[in-house]
Amino acid sequence: MRWYEEASSGEESPPDDNVNKSEDDFQENSDHESGSEQEFSSGADENPSDPDKSGEEKYKKTNFYIGKDKTTKWKNERTNLLVRIRAHNIIKLSPGPKNNARNAVSEINCIKLFLTDNIIQMITMPVNIYIEKIRNNFQKDRDARLTNQREISALIGILFLIEALRSSRKNARKIWNNSKGNSVETCYLAMSLKRFCFLMRCMRFDDITTRNYRREIDKFAPIKEVFETFVANFQNNFISNRTAFRGRCSFKQYIPSKPAKYGIKMFVLVDAKTQYTFNLEPYVGCQPEGPYKQNNSTENIVLRLVYPVERTNRNITAENWFSSVSLVKKLLTEKRLTYVGTMRKNKREIPVEFLPKKERKEYTSLFGFQDLIIVSYCSKKNKSKYLITCYNKTKIGVDLIDQMCGTYNVARTTNRWPMVIFYDLLNISNINASYVYKANHPQDKVLRSDFIKNFAWELIKPQIEYRSTINTLPRETRRRARILVGLDETLSSPPLPDLTGNRVRRCYLCPRNVNKMTRRFCQKCIKFACKVHMRDMCTAFHATNCRSKIHAPTRGLNFSH
Repeated sequence: MRWYEEASSGEESPPDDNVNKSEDDFQENSDHESGSEQEFSSGADENPSDPDKSGEEKYKKTNFYIGKDKTTKWKNERTNLLVRIRAHNIIKLSPGPKNNARNAVSEINCIKLFLTDNIIQMITMPVNIYIEKIRNNFQKDRDARLTNQREISALIGILFLIEALRSSRKNARKIWNNSKGNSVETCYLAMSLKRFCFLMRCMRFDDITTRNYRREIDKFAPIKEVFETFVANFQNNFISNRTAFRGRCSFKQYIPSKPAKYGIKMFVLVDAKTQYTFNLEPYVGCQPEGPYKQNNSTENIVLRLVYPVERTNRNITAENWFSSVSLVKKLLTEKRLTYVGTMRKNKREIPVEFLPKKERKEYTSLFGFQDLIIVSYCSKKNKSKYLITCYNKTKIGVDLIDQMCGTYNVARTTNRWPMVIFYDLLNISNINASYVYKANHPQDKVLRSDFIKNFAWELIKPQIEYRSTINTLPRETRRRARILVGLDETLSSPPLPDLTGNRVRRCYLCPRNVNKMTRRFCQKCIKFACKVHMRDMCTAFHATNCRSKIHAPTRGLNFSH
């Protein structure tokens, strides 16, 4: 299970009205404790009705244990030990890349398996719709110009680059500020700080004009389509935390045992060996009546999560919040999956003999057998844990993903919950891409930070190449951009204006209240200037040291100001 924490708002503008003001800020207290092994002390109500009789004494009289529900029976001994391996324990497909992922050689190819052009287009269109909506609030059209897929890719590349530098929570002004030469050159050559902040404020993942209608039947509507596309990409390219947030959200959770007590709950299916994320499901509480309303019991959540790996004879490991005998039986019979997990002591199927008692000796175990196995292990005096074989080896998948997302985190401070989900999808995409790259290059040892920097550069590079051709940008910026992308440092001269037509222009040096018009222009920089701000100069001056003055300008001569 993933957990999204709370954080204060940062450099983004106040969230959009349609996202937040129409959404009640509601939190729900969750009983989900993330401890993978539950310890507890013995109590008077937990002891058997006859405290003088230990489990060993009862074993002499019966060959089975009876659960607290008085119906579930567990045999004391396992039968049929000498049998062949059962079909549901035989895995025929080895984990690793599949389909197009097998041909993903470079870093950019690996990340493009998940961050596809389709997803970039799905983000670009809603952003432009939102820009059109707020464009009238700006005095200049250039301050609210529409974006494109190239620029959105560069924006995401900048987020990844900042993540690799461990600066995702750093103020953007400090990242772009080059007054002391300590800025990230790639960032300010790709786009200005003003443009970066504007696009971050305008990031949307659905059509804002129809959102209210869709949210009547789905609380997750603001990012539903992008989320499902990401998850489908996770499942199509492989065989088998905590992100800060505090804002308006109708399904915000409160878990007091967490370091950050407020957040958004996310259930995750992770490969225990490779830590590749296969499936995600957000917990949005009780959905409105409609096609998206579903049962949120722990059993149904697990059955939905395991859909990508059902009938593959694999094993599912989960914590005690999910575990139940009925779930294990359904996974085995309906999904052909085995299950390993701890159980809470209040489960009615657990025999009273398996509960903690003062008579239990340290480091002793009790076993119960059906088609499944239950184990009660007493690790120290008056304490016991319900363990099942191999649990400790396979329980680290989700925890390790949390740790990796915390080490290199793309998330910036935000007060909008769809952005929190999007940031985590980017984090998971980059982790999955790194495992695909390692699977295709088993002999190479690449640091994760270098891997992120490499594909981030490939996402940003087309935008820098484009900006190096914009003549209105400062000449030094264009020169640095051309050097960075490996182009010729020499800048091409701007095209000459049409000399045959009417070429009267305003002097660019005179103030606007003067508004002096002129036909004179410099053939080097193509800027018009009046005779007050223009000096005539011979083009052969440097070659012949001619110092004669030209009194009348003639077409064909170069003039400088």
